[in-house]
Amino acid sequence: MSEDIFGGESVTSEFSDGHTETVTDTNGDGFADSVAVDYDGDGHIDAVFTHSSGPGHALDTMTVDSDGDGRFDTVYVDSNHDGVFDQVGFDRDGDGHIDTVFIDTNHDGRLDQVIADTNHDGRADYAAADTDGDGRIDVEVTDTNFDGTYDTVHYTEHTHGGLTPMGNTDPYGAV
Repeated sequence: MSEDIFGGESVTSEFSDGHTETVTDTNGDGFADSVAVDYDGDGHIDAVFTHSSGPGHALDTMTVDSDGDGRFDTVYVDSNHDGVFDQVGFDRDGDGHIDTVFIDTNHDGRLDQVIADTNHDGRADYAAADTDGDGRIDVEVTDTNFDGTYDTVHYTEHTHGGLTPMGNTDPYGAV
């Protein structure tokens, strides 16, 4: 065992196929608070599993470097500790910041909300949600001029099988 940078205890295991796993107990309670894995044995961590919230000791967050460039680009979160990831975030442009997040808000196993930063300025400029739980998008909002304010809103009752604007599509009454 060795002390890690957070002051906890760490154990690193190297396996015959070359991959390594480092298990760390940062708070000294005898349970793993993080597990860092180098799946391909190249010396770069490919995934980190952590316990970031809630009761118990489940490792509820997985951060992944899916393209092997040394930067984490995908985050999976199990916020209600049921063993199923209900939030997924992606760094689509490789700048080290999450650009798109998919969320299962009611924990039924289906993603029902998406938030995206399509122009990569750090502000969400697209959001869509399934508000009635039927598996189809009910509300979609966009910031078409990227000024930080949603300027188009589309919502539907799914009478036409798609996302059909109903009523005034401009929340500020300009249309």
